[in-house]
Amino acid sequence: MSTRLGHEAGPTTRANEINALRARVTDIMAVEEQYVANDHAITFIGKLRVEAEEAFNKLKTYFIELGYVPLLRENDSDERQIVVAVRGKLQSTLAQRPWVNLALLAASMVTTVFAGGQYASMLAGDDTLSLASIFAYGIPFAMTLLLILGAHELGHYVQARRHRLAVTLPFFIPVPFGLGTFGAFIQLRGPVENKRALFDVGVGGPIAGLLVAIPLFVSGLVMSVVTDAPAPPSRSMLMELLIAIFLPDATTNGILLNPVLLAARFGFIITAINLLPIGQLDGSHIAYAALGRRWAQWIGYATIAIMVVLGIVSSPTWFVWVGFGLLSGMRHPAPMNDITPLDVRRNVAFLATAVLFLSLFSATPF
Repeated sequence: MSTRLGHEAGPTTRANEINALRARVTDIMAVEEQYVANDHAITFIGKLRVEAEEAFNKLKTYFIELGYVPLLRENDSDERQIVVAVRGKLQSTLAQRPWVNLALLAASMVTTVFAGGQYASMLAGDDTLSLASIFAYGIPFAMTLLLILGAHELGHYVQARRHRLAVTLPFFIPVPFGLGTFGAFIQLRGPVENKRALFDVGVGGPIAGLLVAIPLFVSGLVMSVVTDAPAPPSRSMLMELLIAIFLPDATTNGILLNPVLLAARFGFIITAINLLPIGQLDGSHIAYAALGRRWAQWIGYATIAIMVVLGIVSSPTWFVWVGFGLLSGMRHPAPMNDITPLDVRRNVAFLATAVLFLSLFSATPF
């Protein structure tokens, strides 16, 4: 008969609590050491008797009735594993406020029409900057860019919900300058269970965004005018491929950018930046899930070093992203089950995502 802790169990000593937890842990682990760090966590160290995924699933079931959630880790100093019992609930509730998301989206539409419209009309060679020209360029620009950004965040949202994670709806960030927006984001309001869920959520955004951005880029290409100027060095390999297929006359020449093509091009750039394995960007989640904490951390530092070099020799814009990576933190939060690796299908998807990133990358994106 199981022992319940909490109001139903009545007064229970701390020793009984620890013994109840240990009894459940020993079902999946040969416990060699245990530590009580504080009133909220107990750590058990030993060797798992079963595979990590099976162990974690059993621990979830065992710990729920005791008022705890499990964390599963590798031990850095040897080949043993670590189980941490943390007092709390596995599922967290989330109060959505859709009116906030809609208000920010509406504000972003206004700022993107005006700020992005001015930029788009200038690049298209229209220097009048009348209200009519701003609307003429700004509306298709805003619709294209916000559609790509929205698809990106909805890709994250759908994958998060598929893994039953508490997640907010997308928040758009309006600004009255530049493109009119700093993009969009969602927030996870609870822990990610394992690396597979982390990978799916991380990769879902870039893939969904590109599924929208590529046909919009092609649509912009077929409406474009080829100029006598040489091709700019900012084109990525994916851009070059699409230009060669749909507008071959522009392979060695410049293009007079229309609003749709300009916004889709920014969609490619934003996706490439999001795939950088630094800070809290999508690429960092993907690298952590596929390669583990140590490799992901070293790759993150190497990426920062490369970006510093690019900022010196290519474009100072890279320093902005270096600062973002350092400010958002280079230590990635670990999922609850930090041992179970990706399956074959996700490892193949990881390699495909790495190739996709290289096809989108440009040393001089702007």
